[in-house]
Amino acid sequence: MRISLKNDFHFSTIRLKFFDCILIMPLKTFFFRISLPLLCMASALNSVADVKETHKLIEEWVQIELLISEESSLWKSEKASLLDLEDALNREILELDKGLAAFESEESSILDERSELAERKNLAEESTRALSVGLGRLDAEIETIFKILPAPLRERLSPFRDKLKDKGKENNLPLRKRLELTVSLLQAIHIFNRTVTLERLEFTLDDNKSREFIVLYFGLGVAYFVNESSTVAGYGQPTEDGWKWIRKDELGSEISTGVDMMSNRSLPRFLELPVPMPERIGQ
Repeated sequence: MRISLKNDFHFSTIRLKFFDCILIMPLKTFFFRISLPLLCMASALNSVADVKETHKLIEEWVQIELLISEESSLWKSEKASLLDLEDALNREILELDKGLAAFESEESSILDERSELAERKNLAEESTRALSVGLGRLDAEIETIFKILPAPLRERLSPFRDKLKDKGKENNLPLRKRLELTVSLLQAIHIFNRTVTLERLEFTLDDNKSREFIVLYFGLGVAYFVNESSTVAGYGQPTEDGWKWIRKDELGSEISTGVDMMSNRSLPRFLELPVPMPERIGQ
């Protein structure tokens, strides 16, 4: 289509040529008829643009909402995980606090026990020193007692005594072992001292003649001796240098009766025998 304008005398005209046809019409009429569709077309074009823009905005809004929803879901999941982690950490902190409190209590108990053990150790050391001193005194007393022990008893107890002594010096036996040996010796001596014992013993009297006698020991206080024929008899008592034997042949019959009672050859009865005054030993 071609458009051409022509100014006539009365009014301006517009020439429109469509292919092979020519249309001549007043310019005013042309513009009136063409302006309305153009305005409608412009309005339509503007509406189309607004719709596209609106669609674009809606699509962007939808994308944003989806993103917000995803982020919200992700945050809820992460928040739940964080809450679980916080709960676990709180429980762990609580357990650690309990453990710390128990450790502090245990540490306090350990300190108390250590203090108690230290005190008990000091008491044990003091008791050990006191026991060692007491055993030393007992060893000296046992040495004194051994001098007055009857020969048969002394021979039976010599192995225990030898363990306590080594060539006159105290050996390195543990304190407990020394105590056991000392108690064994004292117990044997105590049992002998509270019983009547019948022994055979050889010794000399004032005639310097060695004989074998039957001896009745009444503990460690006094002893009575007689020979087989009841012709030689007497009594003895302990001294610091050992047993001192005194001859009294008139006691032979009574001592022989005592020997028979100890051997179950005679009925029990009271014996009429002298009891000498004991001497103090080790004073």
